[in-house]
Amino acid sequence: MSIKTKIRKAIKDFFQYEKEGDKKLLKKILSKVKIEDNYVIIREERVKVEKEDDAVGVFLANIPYIIIGKGELHWDLPEKVVKVQRGALRLLDCGINDVATLEIYLVMEMALRSLYSEYVKQGVIIQYKDKKVKLKDYDYRRIKLYIRRKGWSQYKVKVNGETFPFSQGSLLSWAEKFMDKEESLAFRLSLNVRNLLAHGEVEWDLFPTLKSLESASYISWLLFQRMKKYEVS
Repeated sequence: MSIKTKIRKAIKDFFQYEKEGDKKLLKKILSKVKIEDNYVIIREERVKVEKEDDAVGVFLANIPYIIIGKGELHWDLPEKVVKVQRGALRLLDCGINDVATLEIYLVMEMALRSLYSEYVKQGVIIQYKDKKVKLKDYDYRRIKLYIRRKGWSQYKVKVNGETFPFSQGSLLSWAEKFMDKEESLAFRLSLNVRNLLAHGEVEWDLFPTLKSLESASYISWLLFQRMKKYEVS
C-alpha cells in the first residue's frame, strides 16, 4: 500500500465533514507529499521521520500548509485567537507535538467562533417561536450559552433572522461563504483532527511544523478580511 493510499485511508476512517469533490481535491493535494531518504517532503518543508508510515502523521499535523501553502503569523486577529496562537508557538518550541497540533487547529476553530462574534457585534435579536429577545455585547459563546440555558431547541432558534450555527459542523457551514474549496477542506480536515486529539483518539505520531501554524494563522486572517468586504457589499 502506497503512503498516499495510507493517508487517504486514515482520512476516510475519521472524516465527518466530507463533501462531494473532496476526493478529487485530495488527490491533487497529495501530489505535494513525497518521501525521500527518511524525509517527508511537503512543499518546501522537509520533516525527518523514522519510518515511512510516519508520513501519515506529518500530513495530519500540517494540513493548512499542505493544502494552502505558505502563510504567515498574523497578530491583528481577535485576542482570543492570538492567545491560542501564542500557546501553539510555545508548544512547538517545546516539541510537545500532539498538543501543539491540537493548539494549531484550535487557532482555526477559535477563528470561526470569533468570526461569528464579529458578525453579530452590533447586537442580536434572538427569536424562538413567539419569543423575541434583544441582546447587546453577546459573542458566539454567550449566545450559545443563553440558548442552552433557556432550553430552546437549537434547530428552531433564529439569531438576526438566521439559523444559529450551534454545532461545530454548522459553524463551519456558515463560515464557508468566506472560503474557497481548498480553504474549506483545510478547515474541515483540521477541525476533525482537532476533535480526535481532544478525545485522545489519534493513533499516529504527529509532526507539526511552524509552517503549519503560519498557514493556520493566515487562513484564519483571510476570513476576517473577506467578511469586511462581505459586509460592505
